[in-house]
Amino acid sequence: MHKAAALEYIRVTSELEALLLESRLIKKFKPFYNLIAKDDKSPYYIHLTAEEYPRPVINHEPRRAVAGPFLNRHLPTRILSRFRQVTPFCQAPRPVRRPCLYAHLGLCHPCPGQITTPQDKHLYLTHILRLKHLLRGQFKSVKTALTSEMTAASRSQDFEKATAARDHLRALDLLLTTPISPDEFITNPNLSADLRQAAVASLGQLLKIPPPRRIEMYDNAHLRGTAAASAMTVALDGEVLPRLYRHFTIKSAQTDSDVAMMAEILTRRLKHSEWPSPDLIVLDGGRPQLSAVKALSHIPLISLAKRQETLIVPVGDTYEEIHVPTSHPGLQLLMRLRDEAHRFSHRLHHLHRHLVV
Repeated sequence: MHKAAALEYIRVTSELEALLLESRLIKKFKPFYNLIAKDDKSPYYIHLTAEEYPRPVINHEPRRAVAGPFLNRHLPTRILSRFRQVTPFCQAPRPVRRPCLYAHLGLCHPCPGQITTPQDKHLYLTHILRLKHLLRGQFKSVKTALTSEMTAASRSQDFEKATAARDHLRALDLLLTTPISPDEFITNPNLSADLRQAAVASLGQLLKIPPPRRIEMYDNAHLRGTAAASAMTVALDGEVLPRLYRHFTIKSAQTDSDVAMMAEILTRRLKHSEWPSPDLIVLDGGRPQLSAVKALSHIPLISLAKRQETLIVPVGDTYEEIHVPTSHPGLQLLMRLRDEAHRFSHRLHHLHRHLVV
């Protein structure tokens, strides 16, 4: 018999912290249903070597690992790159003959090849210990240690040391408050799925509609009305899917009116009853584009204006402008779709120009 376990929630402050917590829990409980255990590839782990001046290494060995498992090498590499801004360390093979670029950037300090005093050795080992704490998710203890170090250095008027501690503290705060881009950890299926769901849910809340499963974005490309083309890009459940993109060649709107072109494209698209119906239509543009097409469909319709990444929503006979930070996950999804539509429409536009020439 299996003993029932109480459901427990662990609060974290950032996606990076959640990623490290997930890897620790997988390693501890070895759940039967998880992608890492079932994948046919060997997972990756982060280790700290037992050298005089330890360094982090990434390999497939689970024993004595400080962090992991990770489904691919990209994830631990990115994690170490971010932590290096908080606590510098050296990854060069030992022995270190001369300082590398990272030493000049302050990301490897002190350089093992230049350590000559016990104080420098102690400082390097302190950085490695902090790295170990970060990899184990002990962010509060690292923050407390850096704060104490900065305060003590200021009191003793060691302003260089105080400044370094302050910079590392700021890097840690930034690390714990800045959302991770969906593209950055896209190779982690669990985390990327969570990010996609969060983007769709937040977009629904922002627009006061049910979370839109299928989002279609439209953009036009032309040269003063010639070689005009349009593109439809699609996100399904928050995932941008190029296989669902569609090209359109402008036919009836033989002018340089982007508004007329948008009306033509939406009219033609909505005649394709064999295509799945979108839950949200987004236009690249502003109020003129919306005014030309809002009567064509009962589907929720908005536009995304490039200049300030403003969302424009029809409300009866008027329009509401919605301004949110560019870090908003729903807006980031629309911006990515818009950039894809811009790229895709210009591809057909340049092909038409080549054929005309």
